[in-house]
Amino acid sequence: MVKAVLLFLHRWLGIISGLVVFVVSITGAIFVFEEELFRVFHPDIVYVTPGKTLRDINDLKAIAQNTIGADKNVNVVFIPGSSDRAYCFSAFERDAKSKSIWDKDEIAYYYQVFVDPYTGAVTGVVNKETEFFYATRRIHQNLMLRRDIGNMIVGTSTLIFLFILISGIVLWWPQRIAQWKQRFVVKWKARWKRVNYDLHSVVGFYVFLIAMLIATTGLVWSFDWWENGIYAMLGSSKKDAAFLTQRDTTYTATNQGITRAWKDALKRYEKGFERITLNFPTKKNNRVGAFVHYDGSSAWTDSDYIYYNGATGNVQQAILQDDKSTGMKWRNTNYYIHTGKLYGWPTQILAVIVSLVCASLPVTGVILWVGRKNKKQVPASPQPVSVKTKPRPRIASRQLT
Repeated sequence: MVKAVLLFLHRWLGIISGLVVFVVSITGAIFVFEEELFRVFHPDIVYVTPGKTLRDINDLKAIAQNTIGADKNVNVVFIPGSSDRAYCFSAFERDAKSKSIWDKDEIAYYYQVFVDPYTGAVTGVVNKETEFFYATRRIHQNLMLRRDIGNMIVGTSTLIFLFILISGIVLWWPQRIAQWKQRFVVKWKARWKRVNYDLHSVVGFYVFLIAMLIATTGLVWSFDWWENGIYAMLGSSKKDAAFLTQRDTTYTATNQGITRAWKDALKRYEKGFERITLNFPTKKNNRVGAFVHYDGSSAWTDSDYIYYNGATGNVQQAILQDDKSTGMKWRNTNYYIHTGKLYGWPTQILAVIVSLVCASLPVTGVILWVGRKNKKQVPASPQPVSVKTKPRPRIASRQLT
């Protein structure tokens, strides 16, 4: 009885959420290698010839600003850890007044300007609104709908998918020992219906744990209550990250202060870092913020936050990896778990494979449903009708005398 109810829910919830799960899984598989593929397709934009000295960060920012115009404010620069890559200056702003159902109308502008840090030459300008990988990410996160609408649809479909995964394992679980062997193997030589069934159930079993991990980490961007719940499970609170929203307008930022902050961040991590995200001062906040991602010794994604006085360049606040709560360490790592980037290309490839399998599950499931729905009962073969016949009269033989 329990399995019958689970099968009913598994089937119909799968049909309801199947299209969203398919789209989100396919786009997720594409996005896993987004940075690597961007470098492959745009080497002339990303790579530069290393020089002896770097130009001042304010000069580089001014070049990027002049390239896209004064009406688009450059507010952050991504500094790569490799000396042969360009600095990436980003200008982004949302349209708070937009009431459109489409997420693209919520963005006032989003540009990235790649600048050679040695010569100051602009290597390329990317309008992120029309860039392939950014569009892929928007489809993945909110189906290109307004964030509150799209995130709700994607998040709800992901929650349903979690139930489908768990109920699928229950339905797959063999009841007898004799059934165990056949539940682990796809019978490729069987009829196509049997192969489709195995692709749905057997392959689904093998990706179960990784699929659960990808789905649960993805829900963080859809529901605040889910994120807060994980913080609580780890004995932490989202308030641990309150420093991210702190503002300071008690002074006026200067170019000299920004230069000192930039140089200090580079010197602190001169032994090696993967990327520094440097946030420039704004009208509402005169601090310079540096988020440094580096290859550390912990099992988490190692990163530090350094905040500078925008006028003097002195350090105001430093939140190092070892000082973070467990919840903060998880939150800084969640994206890398979700995309498989945590341990490099081996886990990225695994994430791609699992995502593609997740995309196939709604397809094979619908094929199963359609096949069973259209299955015609084969009529029983007619039984031969026995006809009773009268016995022939027996004729006694007469003996001639």
